[in-house]
Amino acid sequence: MGDFAKVTSLDVIRDFKAAVIEFAEDGNQALSEAQSDVQRTIWWIQNDRSAHWQREIKKRTDKLNQAKAELFKKQLESNDTRTSAIVERKNVAKWQAALDEAEQKLRNVKRWHQMLERELMIFKAGCAQVSTALAGDVPVAVGRIERMIMSLEAYVALAAPASSPPRQTEPLSEPTQAPQPANHNHSAFGEQKEVVQ
Repeated sequence: MGDFAKVTSLDVIRDFKAAVIEFAEDGNQALSEAQSDVQRTIWWIQNDRSAHWQREIKKRTDKLNQAKAELFKKQLESNDTRTSAIVERKNVAKWQAALDEAEQKLRNVKRWHQMLERELMIFKAGCAQVSTALAGDVPVAVGRIERMIMSLEAYVALAAPASSPPRQTEPLSEPTQAPQPANHNHSAFGEQKEVVQ
């Protein structure tokens, strides 16, 4: 049995075609925005964050050197090095921890950048597959729907044949059989024998 469909409204098919076209447009826009977001994130990590933490390392190194100089000066001025310069020692420890943090953040930024570059390649491959489907498969589907609509419109436009009264048909008579001779028998060899009465 062949495939068939029960179509009750051409408008539904037209609406479906419009929805498929809108889906393709929305899909292309979403792909473009997603790729843009990923590129911005990579730029932010590679340039903005990297530059930020390099500046922080320089600034914190300067602060640490200043704190060490103040500690050294305080130790020279004081005779009891164990109890003096407590504030200066805490200040050195604070800026050393801050410098260590900035150096760790810069290492993290470099690691994240490498990870994101790898993920970007995978992401672009996935986007390429979707983009190919949107650019190739969707137009083919829209074309098939359009041909379907045109065929259905042509079918609907066909005029029904004018009605005419049904033609009277004569009943078939029984076939007539050839008469058989009553007083002759046929032998197997086609000879006729007379029947004796």
